[in-house]
Amino acid sequence: MERAPQLLRSLSKDARIIEIGPSFNPLAPKCDGWNTIVVDHASREALLEKYHDQAIDRIEAVDIVWTGGSLADAVPSDQHGTFDAFIASHVIEHTTDIVTFLHAAETLLKPDGVVILAVPDKRKCFDCYRPLSATADAITAFLERRDRHTLRTHIDYALNMALKPGGIGAWAASDVQSAEPANPLTDAPHWHAAAQRPDYTDAHAWVFVPSSFSLMILEVSLLGYLDLQVEDLQERHATEFFVWLRKGAPRLSAEEARRERTALMQSVIAELADQARQLPDGPLSETAALLRDRLLKAEYRAQALRRVLSAVQASIGRLGLNRGRFRQLIASAGREVPANALAPIQHHILLDEATKILNRRKTADGSAATGNDDPAMAENAVLVVPIGAAQFRDPLLAAELARERQRSLAVRVVLQAVLTSLRAHSWDKKRFKALIAKAAQETPNEGPESARHAVLAEESRRVLGVGRA
Repeated sequence: MERAPQLLRSLSKDARIIEIGPSFNPLAPKCDGWNTIVVDHASREALLEKYHDQAIDRIEAVDIVWTGGSLADAVPSDQHGTFDAFIASHVIEHTTDIVTFLHAAETLLKPDGVVILAVPDKRKCFDCYRPLSATADAITAFLERRDRHTLRTHIDYALNMALKPGGIGAWAASDVQSAEPANPLTDAPHWHAAAQRPDYTDAHAWVFVPSSFSLMILEVSLLGYLDLQVEDLQERHATEFFVWLRKGAPRLSAEEARRERTALMQSVIAELADQARQLPDGPLSETAALLRDRLLKAEYRAQALRRVLSAVQASIGRLGLNRGRFRQLIASAGREVPANALAPIQHHILLDEATKILNRRKTADGSAATGNDDPAMAENAVLVVPIGAAQFRDPLLAAELARERQRSLAVRVVLQAVLTSLRAHSWDKKRFKALIAKAAQETPNEGPESARHAVLAEESRRVLGVGRA
């Protein structure tokens, strides 16, 4: 899917949109029928002059010129709370106060409105050597009511900006060309001068990888500075990642907050380690890239398998499997497969597994025969490993691979138990429970195999319609 349709996926042209800083490349242009209010740092005439070397035919009339202070104050108060979407593509990193910027989005949106952001991924752009921004930085900027970038920001931005050969400032994750500092140290007086100017001087003030952005949103919301949560985040192969935010900070206990923060902190480490694959002669360059590709493919296989299991669960009734509903759910799952290079993997698994289920043979007692679909035959087909695990050396990687292999195998066991329990015109829950109980008894309580227990319990509860214990 192209960039703009993916970002605007939840919106229709009836939606009331406010787009911040579209300059010469709006995502929801009025000329295409979008109901958009445009906010930018200058009038259209000034933008035409500034971007004369770009595709200026896409520059739109600017409805609101915003040059400083809270964005919410720049928008007439009678429009507060009236927008369905707040869109900012490659804007948030330029703001001086990220908390006030996002608080303005809360003010302008309807209760069910969405914040849609495209954010540079430091691993894939000229910020690659810069340190990550943290929650402490965001809170400090907010408490200082910062409306200009600090001297430290200008120095860091200039000192650590890096470009790849040919002056390339944005690239794909697979690019292994060396990035080199763009500015000579002799430019230092200019960095200091930028911070002394009375007017706003631009810089990238905020630097993120996907998990560090999620961590900041979680922490500032839990601390009461914002009332937002990440609804979805999608990493892109090159340059950026996409984020969708909704109102409503998560309500977490102290223990839940600690777990969430820990998981995101660990993901940050893994994502930063992933950047080492770009080093031409780095320890993770070629072998890790190949491993990461295999793991992504394996993850997509497992996602497809879980979709098939969910479709089976939703299609079971008093008379057994509702084949028509099952086909509809598989077709729906196929339409939801992300349109990227790995999509054929999910489509193949969905079709293959669905065909096996619809064409299954019957045994003498009326239950489904599984033939070569025994779980032990598929151990290697549904290996799922979190991408972060690929960044670590043995023994951690080996242990995580072993555990994830067992978790994936457990999903297969549950699916096979469901199919074996389906009779010609009924659904034998007693037989299903017995099969799961037998699988649990045969599963060791120690070692990597013990990871099967949690998956067996969780997935079988879903099949039976029982909530978590």
